[in-house]
Amino acid sequence: MTLNARVAVCVATYARPDGLARLLDGLRGQRTDALVRVIVVDNDAGGPCRAMSEAQATCFPLGLRYVVEPQRGITYARNRCVAEAGDDVTFLAMLDDDEVPEPEWLAELLRVQATTGADIVTGPVVPYFASPVPTWVRDGRFFDRPRHATGRRLPHAHTHNVLARRAVFDETGTFDNRFALTGGEDLEFFRRAVGRGFSVVWADGAQVLEWIPASRATLTWLLRRSYRGGTTLGLVDRDRSDVWRARGGRVVRGLGRLVQGVLLTPVAALSPRRSVRLVRAMQLIARGAGMIVGAFGGRYEEYRVTHQV
Repeated sequence: MTLNARVAVCVATYARPDGLARLLDGLRGQRTDALVRVIVVDNDAGGPCRAMSEAQATCFPLGLRYVVEPQRGITYARNRCVAEAGDDVTFLAMLDDDEVPEPEWLAELLRVQATTGADIVTGPVVPYFASPVPTWVRDGRFFDRPRHATGRRLPHAHTHNVLARRAVFDETGTFDNRFALTGGEDLEFFRRAVGRGFSVVWADGAQVLEWIPASRATLTWLLRRSYRGGTTLGLVDRDRSDVWRARGGRVVRGLGRLVQGVLLTPVAALSPRRSVRLVRAMQLIARGAGMIVGAFGGRYEEYRVTHQV
């Protein structure tokens, strides 16, 4: 069913030329019969990655299209990716510019899509530490994400590893520009897609590696990410029909996490794995605070800063 499928692999990039080069190398090494077009949207108005990207255009059956999206923000870059993908493709896949796909990545996404008939297929993102990081970071597995059995239905997906029918984007609309600098646009988009009746399943063999720089492997970054995740949930709730009920529930859950984190802090300080458990407790506090702030319209613009990898 997916033999010779036509796929546009979309990559939004900003200020990560080395990361983009690794990603393109990974795409060039895909073991697949699919006909692949790569779309690189550079969110830097100067277009610094043009020469490198266009040099690889002949490596893909459907070529590589490089464009510059001068409007700063992840949603503008993602929407430009979709617009440039072309109407002649059946599927769009998305990756981030700090990731490298395993050789069977695309083939496995397509295999699971053919087996399940799902509209959207997503897979694991596995951390790869590009340089030495503190022991507590590795021990705490703070960059690990949940994994599932292949074929499991999910309520949403994320753009850091996803394959979707072209129709999903045609019928769901665009990524919401209110999330341009906060992130969370993919959570909002795919929840909206599921609300329109599209299905999401997991492909556990479709793995990508996420390069984690030392600048992210810090307590400050982890707490900011937890806080941002909390505020994003509040932003996503704003368009629900039961928005006030949703906001109230978000505040209650946020308070619960905040109190849980506070209560766990002294226990964590006395435990054998003190460093890891203290960070976990502080993450609960940060996440809870973010949920409360987000419920009242607060936001944290994480995408104003780019971490080099």
